[in-house]
Amino acid sequence: MWARIMADLDEATWRFGREREPGQPREETWRCLGDFEKGPWIYIIEREAHREVAPHSHDQDEVVFILEGGLTHRGRWCGPGTVLSFPRRLQYGFTVGPEGVKWLMIRTGPSEGESADDWKDHAGRTFEEYRAARASRGSGAEAGAV
Repeated sequence: MWARIMADLDEATWRFGREREPGQPREETWRCLGDFEKGPWIYIIEREAHREVAPHSHDQDEVVFILEGGLTHRGRWCGPGTVLSFPRRLQYGFTVGPEGVKWLMIRTGPSEGESADDWKDHAGRTFEEYRAARASRGSGAEAGAV
């Protein structure tokens, strides 16, 4: 059973990345909101413009809600307000649009290899530092493993 939460998205902890200054281009950031042990597992993710994410899958079902910008998935533009659902182990990929993208993702469990440490506040940590931390604990550090 999920833990009960009531929170503003701004209360999410930084898994990696930093606050973007107004007018600056997006870069990859991940923030976490919820209870790592009980759920829900909520992520606020930003990706930079024109990034191509190769087909991959996850070990948990997930629902994605586009907040800003957008992406193309299976030939369809998905802008603000679009909801996508990806069952566990379904292969999917996408291309981020020219403004980048920010979305809210809710999973039915933590990501494979994810630990409670990932949910602590790591504001300013880069993606490379995050990958190194995962590799050091033997959790898989592949770019698609987050």
